[in-house]
Amino acid sequence: MQVLSARPRLVRWAAPIGLAAILAGGVGLAARSDGAAPSLPQRSAEQLLADVARADPPGFSGTVVETARLGLPALPAQGRGDASLAGLAAGSHTARVWYAGKQRARVAVSGSLSEADVIRNGRDLWTWESATNSAAHVRLTEGEAGEGKGGVATLPTTPEEAARQVLGAVTPTTTVRVGRAARVAGRPAYELVLAPKDARSLVDSVALAVDGQTKVPLRVRVFAKGQESPAFEVGFTEVQFRVPDPSVFRFTPPPGAKVTELGAGAEARARAGAAGPEKLARRAGATRPAAGGPAVIGESWTSVVVARGVTAASVTGPARVLLDAAEPVQGAFGRGRLLRSPLVSALLTDDGRLYLGAVTPEALTAAAAQPATAARPLTGHGGTP
Repeated sequence: MQVLSARPRLVRWAAPIGLAAILAGGVGLAARSDGAAPSLPQRSAEQLLADVARADPPGFSGTVVETARLGLPALPAQGRGDASLAGLAAGSHTARVWYAGKQRARVAVSGSLSEADVIRNGRDLWTWESATNSAAHVRLTEGEAGEGKGGVATLPTTPEEAARQVLGAVTPTTTVRVGRAARVAGRPAYELVLAPKDARSLVDSVALAVDGQTKVPLRVRVFAKGQESPAFEVGFTEVQFRVPDPSVFRFTPPPGAKVTELGAGAEARARAGAAGPEKLARRAGATRPAAGGPAVIGESWTSVVVARGVTAASVTGPARVLLDAAEPVQGAFGRGRLLRSPLVSALLTDDGRLYLGAVTPEALTAAAAQPATAARPLTGHGGTP
């Protein structure tokens, strides 16, 4: 098995999902691996990285399952159906995904009693929650529509988006090797295994299953150090590589729905952070980071995200459970509360700074002790795993 330090030129991701990153839960039946290892032509890690970078399917659809085993305290139920895009930090979820090029994509998150959708169709971006019978609509500018913007966010919804984020971190800080071939969603797949070199990362490895025919990622698994089961995984349980019918991307709010028109362009997206369905637009990538918004300290696997103005009194709902489980700490950063898990560390300081990263608590508190000038704006969705 070849091990190498992959070069950034090998990891250009050429198959954007257009919509992404609104899930962070799972359904217990994770994306399946079927039967014995398939026989595939031999490919080096470097060749597979190039294959993934070139992958550009005209369209596909399928069922995606996402599972999080982050070792965090159990969160209470949301109480109004389990398909709210705003409450997917834990729990069990599955989704249907349709993709027909960077300007047409749809993700439907299904719960036992409700559904939440994000739909991109040309210049139109819709979000929809059946539990509240509410929708929000953004009209993208021609420039944004041409660039494929308006549907990309931070957390991965599909294996494609998760892989793009992971591959963006393949730098001299990362080793890559070819793992054992498997069947994922009934399709023969190669396996790429990425591992950070920095001991401060809580990530042991990231395993990426690559379709043997299309070279599209079918599954991504993230393993924490010392853990046998993946702490996080997202993958197809079934997938069809053909262009979906155009009607899939046409959305009309149902009768009686509360519809919020956000207008066009950046000004409209800036208004998408209000209560109700507008939050969905923000989670779907309909907003850009505001001045003074989240920032990042560090690089690649040891990146730490910092947000300001988050006080203990402002933390409510399920997040309050996590805060109550955190331990009091103090150091060069001041005083605060630290939450530990196998894959994630979080620190909320008494003066309202929230730090979050897949790093050791020591690395997190060291980042918190750095001056504000050490942080740079969190301006995109690539670069860090």
